[in-house]
Amino acid sequence: MAAGWRRNTLMVHAGDGMFGDLEPTALPIYPATSFRSRSAESLDQLMAGQRQGFSYARHGNPNVDALVEAMMRLEGTETGIATGSGMAAIDAALYASGLAVGDRVLVSQDVYGASLSLLSTIWREAGVEVIVADLTEAGFFASQLEQSQPKAVLVETISNPLLKVLDIPAMSRLAHDAGAQMIVDNTFATPVMCRPAEWGADLVVHSATKYLGGHGDAMGGVVLGRHEHQDRLHQYLKLRGAVLGPFEAWLIHRGLRTLGVRFERQSANAKRVAKMLYDSGLFAHVYYPLLEDHPTYTTARKVLGDILGGAVVTLDLKGGKNEVFRFIDHLELVASATTVGDIYSLCLYPLIASHRNQTREERAKMGISDATVRISVGLEDPEDIALDIIKAATV
Repeated sequence: MAAGWRRNTLMVHAGDGMFGDLEPTALPIYPATSFRSRSAESLDQLMAGQRQGFSYARHGNPNVDALVEAMMRLEGTETGIATGSGMAAIDAALYASGLAVGDRVLVSQDVYGASLSLLSTIWREAGVEVIVADLTEAGFFASQLEQSQPKAVLVETISNPLLKVLDIPAMSRLAHDAGAQMIVDNTFATPVMCRPAEWGADLVVHSATKYLGGHGDAMGGVVLGRHEHQDRLHQYLKLRGAVLGPFEAWLIHRGLRTLGVRFERQSANAKRVAKMLYDSGLFAHVYYPLLEDHPTYTTARKVLGDILGGAVVTLDLKGGKNEVFRFIDHLELVASATTVGDIYSLCLYPLIASHRNQTREERAKMGISDATVRISVGLEDPEDIALDIIKAATV
């Protein structure tokens, strides 16, 4: 594959070269749990890592490797793995960073609720100190690094659900100066918008269930990093067994080929929907990174530019839980579902879903109220999406 191919070309073709001289236009699926070796010596070399190949599906699979190869090309990294879910990918990235008993991890308070829960339970119980803070201001982030001396920092490119954008390039420099590794969840931005590794991120994570697959039919995760992370990432897969299945890998890889056109269209739709909802005056607040009153608008323009702001719009309704339930029940086009990234527009209520396990006080610190809802904007006509939301808000 040509080294100089641009991103949209890579999305269509990356990973095709995993199958040697055989060049099918649609990749085959390899469901085998194990692979035969021609000789004992061949298997010995394979298990020792002295030659490439496949032995057991927990260690590697052609479809999974093709997906990982494609994502490495898209994100500009040197190694990577694919996992059975986005949460397994977050867990694997934390493990790859080398966290051990007595170490500290600094995490943005605005990350996905389940990521916070993973850290506050499993990793805290393993003896890792977890420090959660608002990292939107660079000066405060620098003081937190100096004060806590973390081994790793976990942030999201675009946060879930309030869509805050952090200055990842500046944060990566500060983290490295303090001896910390940067783990960046790039799920909401995708490689279409940015490549955090180019900004200094040590490990890049995706919930492949979302935009990479894009059709709501395959769950998976991806972790990408440098050569130094290779052994721990693959050790995690072999020992934790959090592997991605070949059919799911095939579906996600197929979805990856249309990511560019899908995500650009969905982002354009979201920008239009956000403006229509903002102009309606029906909502207490409309959150979208490229709306001028968004709290991180300046950073978003600096880091991401002014063309793509992602494909999610978050709203604060006027009212509380009862009003939100009534709103959701009156949506007709926008479905109620606990995910983002599908071709369909979807609505999620953080209070009962993504941030259900956070306390009211924790949600309040993040800015999530009982009236906050998240809209994942799909490929429908943006006017239809916006009018459906407006109609449900006025019933």
